[in-house]
Amino acid sequence: MPRDFRADVQALRGLAVLLVVLYHTQIAPFGYLGVDIFFVISGFLITGLIATQLEQSRFSFWEFYYRRAKRLLPAAYVVIALTTIAAPFFLSDVGLREFRTQVLGALTFTGNIVLWNQADYFGGSAETKPLLHFWSLAVEEQCYLLLPAFLALVPKRWWLSAVSSLLVASLALCLYVAFRHPSAAFYLVPTRFWEIAIGSLGALLPASARVAAKSAALRLPALVLILIPIGPSGSQNPIVDAALVCLATLILLLSPSRDNVAVRSMARIGDISYSLYLVHWPVLVYVRAAWLAEPPALAIYAAVAFSVVASLVLHRFVEKPFRQGFVASRGRMASGLVAATVLLGFAPSVDIGAAESRVGFSESRRINYGLGRACDLTSAPQGIPEACQTTDRPELLVWGDSFAMALVPGLAKTVGEAGLAQLTMSACFPAIGVAAFSKRAVSPSFGEDCIRFNDGVLDILKNRPEIRTVVISSPFDAPDSKDFMLLKRRDGTFTEVETSVDGAVEGIKSLVEAVRALGRRVVVVAPPPVAGFDIGDCLERKVRGSLMLGRYSDCKIDVIDYRRMRSRTLELLNQVAVKADVEVVSYHDFLCDDTKCRTEIDGKFLYRDSGHLSYEGSEIIARKTRLAERLIRAAR
Repeated sequence: MPRDFRADVQALRGLAVLLVVLYHTQIAPFGYLGVDIFFVISGFLITGLIATQLEQSRFSFWEFYYRRAKRLLPAAYVVIALTTIAAPFFLSDVGLREFRTQVLGALTFTGNIVLWNQADYFGGSAETKPLLHFWSLAVEEQCYLLLPAFLALVPKRWWLSAVSSLLVASLALCLYVAFRHPSAAFYLVPTRFWEIAIGSLGALLPASARVAAKSAALRLPALVLILIPIGPSGSQNPIVDAALVCLATLILLLSPSRDNVAVRSMARIGDISYSLYLVHWPVLVYVRAAWLAEPPALAIYAAVAFSVVASLVLHRFVEKPFRQGFVASRGRMASGLVAATVLLGFAPSVDIGAAESRVGFSESRRINYGLGRACDLTSAPQGIPEACQTTDRPELLVWGDSFAMALVPGLAKTVGEAGLAQLTMSACFPAIGVAAFSKRAVSPSFGEDCIRFNDGVLDILKNRPEIRTVVISSPFDAPDSKDFMLLKRRDGTFTEVETSVDGAVEGIKSLVEAVRALGRRVVVVAPPPVAGFDIGDCLERKVRGSLMLGRYSDCKIDVIDYRRMRSRTLELLNQVAVKADVEVVSYHDFLCDDTKCRTEIDGKFLYRDSGHLSYEGSEIIARKTRLAERLIRAAR
């Protein structure tokens, strides 16, 4: 064991990985902060190593990257390979297409960029991406690529001030970008470097500053700050929580703890922390995939236990031997890495491509944009795009979000000469003066854009007198979810408020009244029934004969479950019908009996994912229910 080995740092690694695992098992709500602990530890150790070797004039770029490769690549490549072998048995065609790109990102440590590109509204959820966790390894590796050169090129006397400047710049950029592009702030190095820089700063502090920071009185508050279950700040801002945890981690790194049973026990977990981090997430993803929805607690505990055992094996037979005993020449090491990368990159493409081609669900499960992708608008429209109307003078307008898009293919095929126009924006709640936005995934600026979008649609209606009927469609679930906030506009200012059914109803009522004031008729379409699982995924996997466990294996929707899950949405729609005096048209009578709702008809998938209709589903429902005629009659 190296003379400078610190058991307390290894214990911190163990604590960090436990927090991450508990978060992924939905036990610790703020366990995701374990990744921030890892970032600070990495910055502290790597910067300390590089700085010491540079001061002693013995730093070698080759040696540095060689040691990093031995430390990280063998275990990572084994996990990537095993995850790839298992992928066709658990993932759908949609998931496999995304997975292929994730493999390439994981192999090249650009997974954060890959996942950032996949983080759109229609992308698969995090729980369906087996290599999602490689994003943090990519951030670290990209910093490792730049940090040695930075320290080698910058004079030693400027190290502290230079790293401090980069820290401040990165944090400022993170705060700025998080408001506008949260996924970019989460995944990319420029907005994440400040956490690694906090560790780097600790490693570069002069001796006098380190002595001041070693006060034992700070250790207990720092440890409590990391372990507090409600989030360090008690706020909903993850950047504030991350900053507090990073500072607490730095305090613990600067004030070494004494060796004791607790430290030694946690350090043993730290020994396998890298392997456990690599293994646990794909295991949980595949277990959840097999159950379609959230598995029983026993299955989750079994998955964690399996992950621990597998991590011990991976650490003992792969990670540890390569880190401690493997020696190779430069040429052999380089050729081995190239060969492994090519082999692992080629094999998944062949296997996954073969799995996709055997049945091929890409067409039936493609994203339903309605009349076309150009009709998924991102800002206030100045007019109806030519591609988003079926005639020059359409009489029917579909207004809403992605659920409205999914209505359009069927209506366009059945509305006849009356014609149809589409004005839609993904995730934008159709209302006037109010918008719902996710506390984590979407920034408040999206809410402002949504409100302006709906204003723009209203302005278009003023200048398009041929449009007689307006169809409003949405899942109508965001306004009653605890994961969302409402943004309200009053007198030109925007205010964030907690979600409420009453607030959403008022926004929809305002829209209905504004449309009627223009002499048009309005009708609201309720969302199709949903379940606690991805319906499109279930239908595909049932056809493919994939492993499916639990009570949802028939892919039908349980009416009782649906009514319980969407009780507040149904209440919202009832209030809209009464307070706005508008007809709410539902698919329920057509799709459901007293106990179950159909999700396929004549072998055709009605759903493409957990709630959106497929192109075929939209057309089948529109034809069989004469939906266009029904909406025009119901509008008032």
